Amino acid sequence: MSLRQYQKDTLNNIIRSQRKGNKNILLQAATGSGKTVMASAFVNHSIKKNQKVLFLAHRRELITQCSSKLTDEGVRHGIIMAGERSEFWHNTQVASIDTLRSRSITNKKEALPKADLIIIDEAHRCLSNTYLKIIRMYGQSQVLGLTATPIRSDGRGLGHIFSDMVQAPSIGKLIQEGHLVSCEYYAPTIPDLNGIQTSMGDYNSVQLAERMDHPKLIGDIVSSWNKIANNKKTIVFASSVAHSKNLAESFIDMGIKAAHIDGSTDHAERERVLNEFNNGNMKIICNCMVLTEGFDCPPAEVCVLARPTKSLGMYIQMVGRVLRPYEGKEKATIIDHSGAVYTHGFVEDDIEWVLDPKKPMTIKERKLAKPKEEAQIICEGCFSMFSGSNICSKCGHVQLKKSKYVAVLDKELGFVDKQTKTVKKKLSYAPEFRKEFYSMLLGYCKIHNYKPGWAYHTYKARFNNFPEFENIEAIKPSSECTSYIRHLQIKKRKSKYNK
Repeated sequence: MSLRQYQKDTLNNIIRSQRKGNKNILLQAATGSGKTVMASAFVNHSIKKNQKVLFLAHRRELITQCSSKLTDEGVRHGIIMAGERSEFWHNTQVASIDTLRSRSITNKKEALPKADLIIIDEAHRCLSNTYLKIIRMYGQSQVLGLTATPIRSDGRGLGHIFSDMVQAPSIGKLIQEGHLVSCEYYAPTIPDLNGIQTSMGDYNSVQLAERMDHPKLIGDIVSSWNKIANNKKTIVFASSVAHSKNLAESFIDMGIKAAHIDGSTDHAERERVLNEFNNGNMKIICNCMVLTEGFDCPPAEVCVLARPTKSLGMYIQMVGRVLRPYEGKEKATIIDHSGAVYTHGFVEDDIEWVLDPKKPMTIKERKLAKPKEEAQIICEGCFSMFSGSNICSKCGHVQLKKSKYVAVLDKELGFVDKQTKTVKKKLSYAPEFRKEFYSMLLGYCKIHNYKPGWAYHTYKARFNNFPEFENIEAIKPSSECTSYIRHLQIKKRKSKYNK
């Protein structure tokens, strides 16, 4: 395989670190930067030095992905995983951590494969008992960890295992160079998370599931997707299995092909769903804690965050699923119903990663200092998120105040106080936005031979009053306008069906 220049530079930095005497090295590389490609090239480099290599991962998809990249690199290897025929004579073995533990540690049916180098995929998990035990059993071997997010869920570094960290270019840098796509952010609603306790550095999963799996919140997620996503291929991250199933059913009720998967989904069914999603036959895939790691689908354009998290790592992993470039894909769309973007910022923000395992760094400490005007702003006109100016890049609305979370609560638009989660004051859409929207409605009338009265009443449905503009010219409707019209049409059809 031909490597990009930054991938070659990163591998050279790993080799330099080894030469300095570092035995356990952590590679931090953004989702979509090609961690597995770099790891495969490093395996090739190692076996040419007559070293034996053991590649460890915790998911079947990661094992399959690594095996494919090693094959592309021309590296002969065996696979240690349930359902696979073992080939121990190869110098490189790709192993499921669970299978290796069961066969070689718990039941002692097979000897541990010899290895001079251990590579651990998704290395932020390496402080689990099984990984720690295997690392101790290979005490003389070198260790290379791979991760996009080199922190535990509580924000502490991984210095208990690794003595040095090599960093590939950041997400922001990769976006600038065209290796990842840029993001646009929308924040239509914010959940009330008051009273939810914290467990293992994140929200208590049981309490969170109860709070998020609410009919109104689910309705907001579906209707917002209709307005914003424009029928694009979408990954939805839910807070529980039941929540994910309810979301999938709600999308299906709207006539959208969607499916749900979770950790207990049968392997054959999971493969069927993922294949349909990959080949375009399925528009939306809802999941709970399955697609946060190791899932590659470059055509996916939209990430719906319906799972609030205090973990910066989890947030980056979720959004990272839609950052890979693809033919015809101009950008990724993040629809945040969790408050994660407001809490953690934009994924392209520069982050300071450290190995210190003692003191958990706060989000504010990790984010490199940004000018005051760079704070996240949520437009009260169209709910897109942006920074660097007080003028919305999507609808042109001028923000009078910044860094306030805007949400739809009980169909009323208002600023939501960050501490109390209460509406501070009601807002109205900017006159320029209203006027342009009415012009687009008139344009839609011309295209579809509707009477102007249709635009008049559709405007009323959006803004709760009739238009009072003079000398308005019809213009071509934007995708946001047509999505809103489509939403009304589906809502009307569904209402007739229910009757």
